[in-house]
Amino acid sequence: MKEELQQIYDSTPEDQPLSRLEPYRELILRWRRQGRTYRKIKALLAAELSVNVSTTRLFYFVRSRTRPRKPKRDVEIEPLESTCAAAAPVERKPAMTPEERAALRASYDQPLFPTEEKKPLFVRRPGPIRNLNNETKGDK
Repeated sequence: MKEELQQIYDSTPEDQPLSRLEPYRELILRWRRQGRTYRKIKALLAAELSVNVSTTRLFYFVRSRTRPRKPKRDVEIEPLESTCAAAAPVERKPAMTPEERAALRASYDQPLFPTEEKKPLFVRRPGPIRNLNNETKGDK
């Protein structure tokens, strides 16, 4: 069975590269490592190799091929031991008893600053309205 799969693999043609810059990948990456700008690389590709490409496309091509690879899934990553307080287990307070809950609710009903005498709420009567020309309008 493996021989048959190998024959199928050998007989299939190679896929075309996804980017027309792929044949020049090593050259482009070497130029970037040397510190050449994308505009300069674009001009060199056009003059020397007759490859016309935008600087944006060239940037994305280089960026996608120079990113660090994701770690393989078969490699197990051990969790780091942390010394911060957030890593320590948090002890929970015991639940409130019904009596404590009733006392807490009753404290919400009391005013923050209790006064000895109850004073009625004082509402100020609106005075005359003045405009920019100092003319009075409205009630006196």
